Amino acid sequence: MTQVTAAPVGSLRAGLGEGPVWDDAAGLLRWIDIRLCRLYATDIATGETTFRDLTGSPGCAALTDDGAILLAIGQGLLVMSANGDLRSVAALPPGMPGRFNDGKPDAAGRFWVGTATAEGQFDCALWCHDPGAGFSQRLPGISMSNGIGWSPDRRRMYYVDSVTQRLDAFAHDPETGAISDRRAICSLPGDQLPDGLCVDAEGGIWLAVWGGACVLHLSPEGRELGRVSLPTPLVTSCAFGGPAYRTLFITTASEDEDDPYAGRLFAADVGVAGMAPDRVRLR
Repeated sequence: MTQVTAAPVGSLRAGLGEGPVWDDAAGLLRWIDIRLCRLYATDIATGETTFRDLTGSPGCAALTDDGAILLAIGQGLLVMSANGDLRSVAALPPGMPGRFNDGKPDAAGRFWVGTATAEGQFDCALWCHDPGAGFSQRLPGISMSNGIGWSPDRRRMYYVDSVTQRLDAFAHDPETGAISDRRAICSLPGDQLPDGLCVDAEGGIWLAVWGGACVLHLSPEGRELGRVSLPTPLVTSCAFGGPAYRTLFITTASEDEDDPYAGRLFAADVGVAGMAPDRVRLR
């Protein structure tokens, strides 16, 4: 089992860092701050991070097929232009509980995003937005929708509802987006919660562990292959980026003012490359 230690990138401390995605065209890591309502952009060569203040608390960010940035804020999907202007492109049907949390596009450009509530009730859902058909509910009875990702052949989907303390796998039809055959492949102990995730080019899963000070490297069947250790406990998400997608970037949260690493962005060379992020199809 491999053990790697992540190193901090720059000095910025987020309130609740989340949702990293590598923007290859800009050469920047995009990520969000749920607590401070910000969209960050980090130059990984210098460690310098700039940000834009947002109109509300973002759940996630993604790249679009025309080079813009999609943000899930509240129960709406908004596209940010190069000058920072936001325009609404979709919203959940009225009366749905929860706010958007983690999400990602699939290879067909459909945007999968789940909802969550502070109360932890199982009344939220995983949704999928297709520009031709709008939102469809794919999984009801969710409490805190979180990490999502797909195998390199796109025939398996991995998904986290954090409150269940497990990582689930589904059969996935890349043509239709249909999912089936849900099964748990990894469970976490004690007060550790699975959070965001990504999948590498060889099919390995990288799972951020809130309360565990680590990112777990898992096989497609959920067996632990190794871990990336961090000097702060609240690890929130991860994504591959940088040249040839050879670096794993990791976000964290800050709930301890005396922890100098809480809320920092981290990076690690884990010996495997990731995949370029899929992009949201807007039309």
